[in-house]
Amino acid sequence: MRIHRLAVLSLAIACNSSDEGTTPTTTDVTTAPDVAVGDDTTATTDPGALLALSMTSTVGVLLDEIPEAARQRVIDDLLAKPTTYWEQRAHKQIETTSYRLVFRNLYFEPEEGKGILPLPPVETWKVVLAGPAEVRTIDGHSLVAVDYTFTSTLLGPAHDAVNADARLTGPGTSVEESFVLPVDPEHILERTGYACMNEADFPPNSVDTENARSFYDHDCAGGVLVEADGCHLSYPVPDESCVDALKNHVGSVETTVRFERLAWDASVADAARVGSQIPDVAELRAMPEGVAENRLVYRYFAPDSCAISEGCVGAAGWRRLLQFTATVQNLGAKDSAIGDVSEGSAPVLNRMVSLSECHGHMHFNHYGKFTYGDGDQHLGSKRAFCLESTWRYYNNEDTPFHHPYTCQFQGTAAGWGDDYIAGLDCQWVDVTTIDTSSAPYTSDLGFHVNADKFLCEGTPKTDASGAVLFEETEFKNEAGETESRIACNETEGAADNNTVTSSVTLPQGTGGLVTSECKRGQLGPKRNCGFKAPDAVTACTPGAKVVLGCNGASATRPVAVRVCEASGKLGALPCTYLEALGTGTAADGEVTVEFTCPAARDAAAGEPGGTVGVYVAPLITGDPAVLTCAVK
Repeated sequence: MRIHRLAVLSLAIACNSSDEGTTPTTTDVTTAPDVAVGDDTTATTDPGALLALSMTSTVGVLLDEIPEAARQRVIDDLLAKPTTYWEQRAHKQIETTSYRLVFRNLYFEPEEGKGILPLPPVETWKVVLAGPAEVRTIDGHSLVAVDYTFTSTLLGPAHDAVNADARLTGPGTSVEESFVLPVDPEHILERTGYACMNEADFPPNSVDTENARSFYDHDCAGGVLVEADGCHLSYPVPDESCVDALKNHVGSVETTVRFERLAWDASVADAARVGSQIPDVAELRAMPEGVAENRLVYRYFAPDSCAISEGCVGAAGWRRLLQFTATVQNLGAKDSAIGDVSEGSAPVLNRMVSLSECHGHMHFNHYGKFTYGDGDQHLGSKRAFCLESTWRYYNNEDTPFHHPYTCQFQGTAAGWGDDYIAGLDCQWVDVTTIDTSSAPYTSDLGFHVNADKFLCEGTPKTDASGAVLFEETEFKNEAGETESRIACNETEGAADNNTVTSSVTLPQGTGGLVTSECKRGQLGPKRNCGFKAPDAVTACTPGAKVVLGCNGASATRPVAVRVCEASGKLGALPCTYLEALGTGTAADGEVTVEFTCPAARDAAAGEPGGTVGVYVAPLITGDPAVLTCAVK
């Protein structure tokens, strides 16, 4: 039985919270509830526990959105794809199981004995295709699909298997987790809206086209808001449940992930082992893979936006944002634990965390700093809300399967990491003021975790009773109060791996994600890549209904048309499928796209409305995309 998740996912919180390197004491931590455990028959004799994972599923590419006259070309291309293409697509589908597995304990009552059963690190995954891809009909949808088997092995502490699930008491015991997954794991948000997105305890704007798999929850019901123990925060609230939305718009596959406890085998453990901890301390590492995962998007901010009050953007209006993922791993053998952050706890009393009046939740203001370029681009100090353990990066005898951390009892377990994925509020650098009108611009995108040393990377100082000590700093919170940090005996060299950079080039003009190259084989009108920017904006009457006519495509080489709002200051702005004012597919003859001309957002600030950008892309990569469009 699923229970209400007060704080399910730090991936989805606009502000991230950071960790303290100490074992919790009764002065600042309330012991977190754990699962009911069974009797482990091997924990005292084996050096670790091995859990074999297996899942059989079907993954594919949806054909419904490709016109019939062009579909055979797509089919022929997909049937000729190498094995690696389908393996990579299977990986995307496997990712959609992560949310429910990492937060599995929050779906059940503690007495049920069901804890966290995470996926192993990606480098241990093995995908084997059952045969060649073929054209199939699934839930009434046409797809090119292939069956596959996914296997891997979890390696962890011997005593911790029963914390992951009380039934995993010895070799031969097993548990299964059921899933309903999209056969095509691309464009989930575009095809099903928020029906499959669990937004519980997320701020607005957390889910986007690229990170939707991280929020996937097949258990989401239609028409139920978060306040009613549902998944949904965004309006309009989806009418369909996730399962119905998949069946109606994508095609679904029912499967199970099976976890079987194996007898201890040193050779199996050696093959599965990933990483080794730094003894006796907690130590943070900023991971370079995060900053390398970046994209350029455009968003409008009203003057009363929290992003403005918190310094995440330079001003109200349309802003160009360089989004990226900030990933921090705990390399140490000790958990990096804040513990209880409720009213009256030590982190709150010492103002290490404090209430944000705008967001209405606690903020930790010193999680990290983001940089790009010079001057105004240094707007990206990452405030934190919820430090959790969201991905198990290590796979060894010292990295637990299960941990107690939530947004009420915060921390990152040994060997785990906390991922703040691109797309979350304030997970960006505002690069609006960089001039790319005549040429691209290249600089290093930087992420510096724990720049102000509020997180203890080493051993925290304690008093005679063992209570963690805090020390005042020169920093003030949003209310002007002095903030304190944990007093720490920092490990020598601990800060050496706290900064990562990646060279990023901003394209000339107002390009971004939507105009960038498609790198995963995306196709069809709902993809958010591969679009060509217009040479100029198109004028219309603000607030009026407009009909746009486009010609020049052919039945065998169709073209997607997308109408996007333009900015009076920045010009045409590439928009995603769900942000578009209107869309259409041009084939034989003329296609018409109807939309409402954008009204003024703030005429005094240079945003009078009345202009749009018309973006085009071939439905099939490599085809021409030349259309002539005019207002009728």
